[in-house]
Amino acid sequence: MPGVPTGRACDACRKQKKKCDEKQPICGRCLRLKVTCVGSGQQRYKFKQEHRFSPELTKTSQMISFRSSSKSNQTKTPALEIPRACPGDRVTCLNGSFVRIINRTNDLRYNIWWSFGIFLEEVPRRLGTNEALDRAVDALTSAYPSFCSRRSVSVDALSKYSSALRALRIYLDDPIQASASTTLCAVMILQLCQLFHGDNGQGASGHSQGASNILHARKHCGPRDDFERKMFVSLRGSVLFEGLFNDAINLSSEEWEALVRNDLDQDHPEGRILLCLAKAPLLIRRGKHAKLNCEDLTPLAEEVRPIYEKCKYILGELKARKVKCESSDLGGNLKKFLPRLMQAHYLRTYGIGLGITLVFNCMLQALNPEDFNYSTESISLVEEILLHAEESNMYRPVAAAYIRTCLGAAWAATTDLNLRLRVEATLFDYEGDLLIHNRNLFQELEDSKNSLWLSSSRQDYGSALLST
Repeated sequence: MPGVPTGRACDACRKQKKKCDEKQPICGRCLRLKVTCVGSGQQRYKFKQEHRFSPELTKTSQMISFRSSSKSNQTKTPALEIPRACPGDRVTCLNGSFVRIINRTNDLRYNIWWSFGIFLEEVPRRLGTNEALDRAVDALTSAYPSFCSRRSVSVDALSKYSSALRALRIYLDDPIQASASTTLCAVMILQLCQLFHGDNGQGASGHSQGASNILHARKHCGPRDDFERKMFVSLRGSVLFEGLFNDAINLSSEEWEALVRNDLDQDHPEGRILLCLAKAPLLIRRGKHAKLNCEDLTPLAEEVRPIYEKCKYILGELKARKVKCESSDLGGNLKKFLPRLMQAHYLRTYGIGLGITLVFNCMLQALNPEDFNYSTESISLVEEILLHAEESNMYRPVAAAYIRTCLGAAWAATTDLNLRLRVEATLFDYEGDLLIHNRNLFQELEDSKNSLWLSSSRQDYGSALLST
């Protein structure tokens, strides 16, 4: 029973007998009509019976055979049919669905593998070993198609997300399972679900805080094997940026460094600038404490200044690498997947570098209000982020999701009203990529600004007094 190729059109285009552009993960027609796109770009096969050891039947004899078999089937037990799927093997079906949405060659605008980490390729072999991970993957594969077709999340996807949260809570109550790599992986995948669902005004999901609690409970925040090493490349960014504003993420300086330092990129500029950011959460808390108690801010400013200068130096490296890629034939040939992937990577790392540099710029403006050089530099950095956001438009919505974090830092860093209005307009445009309702964006921006400018109250800082 050989398989005969039947094309790569999606199910919706096949049903309507329309031309399909076969783009992944969603074709242009389904994207325009906002319908679910299944199977776009995937090779299909139609299985036909091959008669190797019998003479070829004539058209007449085939008709006779068909009629006689139809009559006999009325009295005999019908023949078994090959099932279209394997409903009994839940893991196999789940594996297939997950592999399709993390395909490396998917459109970069919706490419989960590129946007959220190479660790995703290690997940399929671990399915069936951890119920929390299985349910998280099931929730993700249900939410992703709706997001790609710009439709509201379905009731089924929300139900699976709730089920995944319940399973995760059970695993977190077990000391052994809570420290497992697969449980941490489930937390990360639920973060992606939160992105595709939209928070509907509920604010931060707490998944980054949950991940930090798992690492803290293990007494070692660094990766324990190659799978965790790949996971941490993606995990550290989300935990770090949330740690700037969330006092509940309370790691020591050694734990922050263990989380961020990674053999995969510690010698590259993107790894080095993240190591700079790893110092920011504790510096922010110390700055809040010092301002709250009217302490001398000069020693802290002297500690932050060299980190800021180092960030600016690394940012120059990131920009030079980005410009070199754009001016070369490798970066200019965007029709090829790998060159475009490289250009998108350099664009993203430079944008994140801009955001990190602005974090330390904000802190220095708060610590040195008389020095207007930092305010002047912030204007230049914010202008650069606005240009960068415009350049990243081609990778929206998923591959440019990091831009929202960069724009948040830009809004906090500048006190120029006109420049802040431009940042707001760009940020609202990018926020439209996500299916979020009833969200108080201005309040979130104000809270972030207060944190970066080291503004606090005794209630905010509570028991989170830091050791220097």
